[in-house]
Amino acid sequence: MADRPDLPPMADDGLPTLPTGEPVLQRWFVIALLALAVLALAVSVWAWLSIDREELSAAERRPAGGEQVTIERGAAQLSETRDASPGPDCAQALRLVGDSGSQAAARVAVQGACDLIATGDYPRARAGLVELIAGDGQIRIATFELSGVESSTRVEDGRLVLELNAKFQFEDARRGTPAVIHQLELLTDEGWPGAAVAASTELDAAHSQQRACRDLALDDEPPRGCLDVDELLAAEDPIADLVAVGFRDDR
Repeated sequence: MADRPDLPPMADDGLPTLPTGEPVLQRWFVIALLALAVLALAVSVWAWLSIDREELSAAERRPAGGEQVTIERGAAQLSETRDASPGPDCAQALRLVGDSGSQAAARVAVQGACDLIATGDYPRARAGLVELIAGDGQIRIATFELSGVESSTRVEDGRLVLELNAKFQFEDARRGTPAVIHQLELLTDEGWPGAAVAASTELDAAHSQQRACRDLALDDEPPRGCLDVDELLAAEDPIADLVAVGFRDDR
């Protein structure tokens, strides 16, 4: 670019320049910048590796939610579509809410629970289903902030809403059936809503969830919830573990 005649000539400061007169960075300066970038990257990696990543216990992966929520799942991302359709088989009085994909996944998971309840081996889950229907129940898929939580139920606008982790929408949704059984049994707790679910109720629900995992032959590649109940029920004092994460102490 030619010098503009209306500007004074640039002073010669001794620094290298391009033919156009633009300054060129000194080699030492470029090397220093690269070294700083590498150092910053190394510090970031060291800080990331230094974070305490102690594995959560099975009880900590299903913390009590409190007076209005069975299991805490943190914030949740819900489908923008609020379409609803009747539930399957024994749950036709319920409403499956969401887009077509989430409704389909919820339908498969709930149908699996209906099939297990029909065997007569899950009387508490049957009672919980009655409670859910009486509570104008809805079932929906959601992406949980606490990704290890597979299911949760809450009181919302005066109705009971059972939520399943969105992961079941992207795998065989039948794997979500034990999580449905778990939630249905929690709904039989006499103190909830109004108080946190009792530790003994959660323990009984865990036993039923474990049985559902086995009845559905999910042993080859079990969902995380099945692994969690195995670990929880093998603990030295599962009631104490559950009380420690917020379940009501009813011992």
